[in-house]
Amino acid sequence: MEVLLEVTVLFSLMLTIAFLIERFIEVVKSAFDLLDSRLDWCNYWTARAQTIARNLEKRLKHYKFLGPKNMASVINRFHEMLLNDKAEYNGKVPVVAGDLVRKVYFNIFSKVLGMIIGVGLAFWLNLDLLTIWHNAAGQYSQWVIQIASPTMRVILSGMLIGLGASPMHKVIRTIERQRKKRDSKEAANATAS
Repeated sequence: MEVLLEVTVLFSLMLTIAFLIERFIEVVKSAFDLLDSRLDWCNYWTARAQTIARNLEKRLKHYKFLGPKNMASVINRFHEMLLNDKAEYNGKVPVVAGDLVRKVYFNIFSKVLGMIIGVGLAFWLNLDLLTIWHNAAGQYSQWVIQIASPTMRVILSGMLIGLGASPMHKVIRTIERQRKKRDSKEAANATAS
């Protein structure tokens, strides 16, 4: 019972840290938006968008002989990658705008910053989520590779925490399912013996 309480407290701590990192990133984004508006960085983002549009146009010239049906799949993939949205091509011409480029760059920056903060906090608090996951699965673990380095396990745990509360919650649910599977298999083996 004490082990379950300890793991529950650890999960709560990790989830709380993930929430705090998300809120900190939101504060950084607000500061970035303020600086962006005060220093007219929109000119930079517009220039960057024009450069990306020219590069895409050069690359898409190679596809001009594909035909409308095949070209639609290329444009759909572009739409999915840039806007993170699945949509079927319906004849609209994709436009690369400075605001979209800014959003993509800030999303990348925020994920990297979150992971760096998460790794720092994981080292400071010595959080090792992968060991808990392995212990929850027990001998029924489906992991092909066991990570022996404690440092690497803490780094991976910190990166996971830094990605935010939603991925962290999914991992916690998966660990709980693994523990329940392990308990049911152990109970089935005990009754068979």
